Amino acid sequence: MTSVSAPLLDASVLPMVELLALCLDGHLYRVGDAFATAETPDGPELRAHAFALSAPTWTVADRGSAAWIHGTRSSPPPIPQVCVPSKRRGRVSSPMIDASHRTLEADDSVVMGPTRVTTPLRTAVDLISVPGAFDAGRALEVRHLLALAGVTPAEFDDHLRASRRKGCALARSRVPTVARATMPSAGVSPR
Repeated sequence: MTSVSAPLLDASVLPMVELLALCLDGHLYRVGDAFATAETPDGPELRAHAFALSAPTWTVADRGSAAWIHGTRSSPPPIPQVCVPSKRRGRVSSPMIDASHRTLEADDSVVMGPTRVTTPLRTAVDLISVPGAFDAGRALEVRHLLALAGVTPAEFDDHLRASRRKGCALARSRVPTVARATMPSAGVSPR
C-alpha cells in the first residue's frame, strides 16, 4: 500500500507544538522550518522542498542555503540566502531573505525539486570569496563542495585564476587551507 502524503509538514498542517511533540517522540524530524516523517529519506531534494517553503519561487538558493541543500551544512541559515535574478533587481527589499545580486551563468545553477540552487562548484566559489573569518570548518565545507563537484583544490585554484569575479584574489589565498582540510572517509571521496 502506498501512502499519499506531503513530503513535508509545517504549521499549516498541524500546530507547531504538535509537530515538535511528534519530533520528540521520533515520528518526525526537522528539515529547515518544516518536518518530515521518520521514514522519509533526507537528501538534497527534500531540503530543496523545505527551502521552497521559506523563499520566493523566483530566487536561486545560494551561499549557506545552497550549502545546506547540497548537504555540507547540518542546518540552513536563519534567513534564506538567495541570489536575485537580474530582471528582479532593484525591486527586492525584504527582511525575510538575505539577497545577493550576482550574475549567474547558465551552468552555475541546477534545478532540485521546485528550487533552483547554485551548483556545488559555484557555492564553493561564493563561500570562499566572502570577506571575514575563514576557519577550518569553512575550509572543510568548501572541500566537501569541491568533492561533490568532482574538483580538486588545484583545479579549483585554476578555476579561480581564470575567473574575473570580485573576491577571487582572496579566494585563491584560502585555497591552501582548503587543500589541507581533511575529509571524513565515510562515503565522499576526498579528491
